[in-house]
Amino acid sequence: MPCLETNSGKLLYYKTIKHFNTPGHAHFLTFSCLQRMPLLTNELWLSWLGRSVRKACLTHEFALWAYVFMPDHVHLLVKPQRETHDLSLFLKSIKNPISIRIAEELRANPTSLLSDLTVPCGKSGNVFRFWQSGPGYDKNIWSMETAIEKAEYCHRNPVKRGLVDSPDLWRWSSFRWLECNSRQDEPLQVDDWIE
Repeated sequence: MPCLETNSGKLLYYKTIKHFNTPGHAHFLTFSCLQRMPLLTNELWLSWLGRSVRKACLTHEFALWAYVFMPDHVHLLVKPQRETHDLSLFLKSIKNPISIRIAEELRANPTSLLSDLTVPCGKSGNVFRFWQSGPGYDKNIWSMETAIEKAEYCHRNPVKRGLVDSPDLWRWSSFRWLECNSRQDEPLQVDDWIE
């Protein structure tokens, strides 16, 4: 089982996830900030993440059906448009650019957060890590009913966590786009749901 050495010398073990790149399936993906720290509270960083998600969807031909950016994790409901696709590469193309950009910003304007996000990496020395190691959670979605459930889960998440009173008040989700047909000032475009 893969592990990560902490500053105290303790080893943390993390699960590896097998992605099943099954043609025709949508995917409900979840990935977290390092140690579930609430790092996604900065509007600029959230906008960078939104652009990174959109670019990855265009590059890899994935439709973004629903999403929510929470302070410490991200949920995406995506549907690959090509029969042959690579979820690991898709996730890497979302996570790497934003991590690099945030690291550059923190190095240019050092704060204690830079040291909090710098972790030992075996013989490589210390590395900046914005995201939790590993691929996160991936659930294959093969029915429209389950896809709708996962979209609703995304939209209820900020309410369930007590961050807002209703889903329409959380800026970084697809709720207004999908449920209110709002296109004005939405931070991230959602694609049509085509089976």
